[in-house]
Amino acid sequence: MDWPVAIARGWHPVARTDELSSTRPRAYRLMGQRLVGFRADTGIVLFRDRCPHRGVPLSGGQVRDGTIACPYHGWRFAADGRCVETPGASTCAAASASVLPVRIEAGLAWTNLAEQPDPFPSLPDAMTDPSLDRFWWRLEPSQAGLLDALENHLDPAHPHHLHPWLVRSPNHRQRVEVTIRSGPWGAEAIYHETRRNAALLPAMMEGMRDRGIGRLWPPTIGEVRLEAARGAFLSIAVVFAPEDEGLTRPWAHFATRRGRLPAGFKQIGLKAFHWPILQQDRRMLAIQQRTRTGEPYVMGPLDVLSRAIWRHANGLECPEESRTTELML
Repeated sequence: MDWPVAIARGWHPVARTDELSSTRPRAYRLMGQRLVGFRADTGIVLFRDRCPHRGVPLSGGQVRDGTIACPYHGWRFAADGRCVETPGASTCAAASASVLPVRIEAGLAWTNLAEQPDPFPSLPDAMTDPSLDRFWWRLEPSQAGLLDALENHLDPAHPHHLHPWLVRSPNHRQRVEVTIRSGPWGAEAIYHETRRNAALLPAMMEGMRDRGIGRLWPPTIGEVRLEAARGAFLSIAVVFAPEDEGLTRPWAHFATRRGRLPAGFKQIGLKAFHWPILQQDRRMLAIQQRTRTGEPYVMGPLDVLSRAIWRHANGLECPEESRTTELML
């Protein structure tokens, strides 16, 4: 597949750092490529999941002393990719496994498949703020296009229809002033609401909402921030990783201000509330993926961040722009 240029050259998460072991390799997938990860003395290691000898996946082998052995002939490779043992021979084969770059950020191991990688992306502040209660929710891949999933997370128009009474009231729209900004740094839409939302999740979590913010952190991160007049705060930042064509894994990060409620209770509550929303989104994105025809999408007046999403993903110029409009939400 010809991935959009910023996706092909970008950094993507493949694993939580705490799930990689020094005794057992783990298989991953990114942009249709098989990867294998393990932990060595030097840190986390990611290879393309292929032994250079006969092409067998290294993820079926064993990790020992910071090296990984192929399950077929036992060729063993060090963290730098060099073959360090060829069983049955007095010398090592002149071969190397394909090593991938690794960047550890916000508790995730990220990698890049490009020969000339783009710089590492900016991350939402909420992902690394030690003053917040934070957790990652590693979700299963969705049958969804990468940019479709990113756009869905930042889309203000569908909750009335797809998530009625959970996220938005289907029958009670109100006029909302929206400030839309975009530029080389990304894009954001600030919804100045100052109202009590009648839908279940906002009513219980926020009370009187002050404003909501949808922000694009290019090329594949979308953050939704909800700020309440009484000081409540919720950040839902999702990194969308392209496992394959039409198969996208969302890495969801939740952050809230610390308070009297223990972080563990908040985590349980947030997952419980968002589970039905997630399932509704997954079903619709799967339908969208199955019925894709290749025809271009039509942009509507509520698609406030869509142009920025597509322009950043395709490496197009994104000049500084700002405007204010009113929507019925």
